[in-house]
This record gives sequence, C-alpha cells and structure tokens, in this order.
Amino acid sequence: MIEKTFCHVKGITADFERLLWEKGIAHWDDFLAKESGLDTFPRKKLDKLKVELPLSKQAFQQKNLRYFQNMLNPKEHWRLVELGKVGFIDIETTGLSKIGDEITVIGIYDGTRSHLYVNGKNLFDAKAKLQEFDIIVSFNGKQFDIPFIEHHFSCTYTFAHLDLRYMLKEFGFQGGLKSIERQLGIGRDFSVEGIDGFEAVNLWYRYKRGNIEALQKLLKYNEQDIVNLHALLKHYLKIKKERLLGI
Repeated sequence: MIEKTFCHVKGITADFERLLWEKGIAHWDDFLAKESGLDTFPRKKLDKLKVELPLSKQAFQQKNLRYFQNMLNPKEHWRLVELGKVGFIDIETTGLSKIGDEITVIGIYDGTRSHLYVNGKNLFDAKAKLQEFDIIVSFNGKQFDIPFIEHHFSCTYTFAHLDLRYMLKEFGFQGGLKSIERQLGIGRDFSVEGIDGFEAVNLWYRYKRGNIEALQKLLKYNEQDIVNLHALLKHYLKIKKERLLGI
C-alpha cells in the first residue's frame, strides 16, 4: 500500500490522492513516468511530488519505516503495515490506575506465535520484546496499555501505534473489543467465553492465593485478545482498501 501512497507528501491530502488514482496514477512510478495529462492539477502540488517521490522510493528500498511514520498523519499509519514488523498487544492489570495498580500479564502476538509475560515471573522480558516491533496494534492501547507499560518499565517507545478502537469507529463499529468481535463474526474459545476485565482481576487474585488453573485461564483469555486483534486488523484493512481503492 505504501507505494500507492501520496498523502505523506506535505500538502497532499487523501482527496487529492484519490484524484490521482482516478487518473490512473496508482503508484509512485505511474506519477514519475507521467509526462502529460496532469494540466488540471495545481502545479505546486505536482512539483512537490516530483521532488519527494524519488526520496520516498529510496526510503522504501531501505525499508526505512521511520521516514514514512514521521511524514504521515498518525491516522494514516495503517499504510505502514506491509513495511514493518507488526505486534499485537494487550495487558491485564489489577485496576485502571497506572500509578496505583499493577500489570499482571502482557500478551504480545507476532502474527504467528503468542508471547505471554507474567508479573513475578518474566514480565520484564516484555520490555525488550516490544522493541522488536516497528508497529504495535492494540484496542484502546493509546489510552491504557502503552501508558501503563511505559510507566511500569520507565521507558518511551517510538513504534507506530495502530489503535483499533478508534480506527474501527471510523466505520461505525463501537463498543468494547468483544462487542466489535461479535459484530464482525469473530469467535472466541469457549473456555474463555464470558470472561471480562473484572473477572480477569479475580482470576489474578485467585492465582495469587495458589490457584494455578486461574492463571492458565487468565493467560488463555489474554491470548484470545491478542490473536483476535490480528483478525480485527485484517477486517479493518479490507474495508479501508475497498473504500479507498474500490478493490
């Protein structure tokens, strides 16, 4: 998708980008090879594209995701998905305050394998694991998960962050993660069906009192969240591309 993107160039809007696509300019190379037929477009915008697109091609060849991350509006960071390593993240906590409450579990899905980190065991290992990713996908992670993690680890991450809570709202999908999953027909393992954030806290305290099965259930619940984030992102990208490109 990134090589079809023009709105990373300053002054080029998504509407202008769509006009280019409608003229058959659906790729950077299409524009750079075009010698005529653009007389109806503002010369200033065309000149900016002529300067910027060769630089964009160079950055793409170097797999320089940070270059495009800095140039794109954060709302357009979904275009970066095919350019970098994507991780899906969800945390469990003892409450809503990053100051007074604790992280109990951090789950990270790399698209193939789940990586689960537990407070009192290996939680700190998640700090380095997160640094492996160029892009993180969450649900409400901009307000909750990442601030919690950065406070806990006393660090700041610079990855691109796709928060599906806000992205899916663009298409009318509202409510919590599980509600949107149901709206899109994404199922859950029957063993964690019905568990919510409140029950996740209870499971943690049951584990702390010696119930190992409670921890196993909590981990299964967290893993279902991160795996389903992958499915939700696929839905979002499908709808977005259909609306933008008509494919």
